[in-house]
Amino acid sequence: MDQSGVEYQAQAFSFGKAVCQVDNEPAQYSKCFPANQPTWWAFVEAGGTWTCAQTAYTAVKLHDKEAIGWHYVLTTDPCPAPPPLAKES
Repeated sequence: MDQSGVEYQAQAFSFGKAVCQVDNEPAQYSKCFPANQPTWWAFVEAGGTWTCAQTAYTAVKLHDKEAIGWHYVLTTDPCPAPPPLAKES
């Protein structure tokens, strides 16, 4: 995240760091995981398929041809819909 140049805010928890805000979304926040509000979910893309990150983003280990992606969604699902895959040109 630090090398991406994208503005973000994170909070440290016992499991690692969680992303609370990306590119000023949400515009303001007081809790990283507010009840009944969207939060940022991390996903790892490998071989054209997104999967939910099973750790804090700071513990994700990417390999060649893998990417980390983010989706701002409600937390009612243990693994919500992933972000769309980038289209190859």
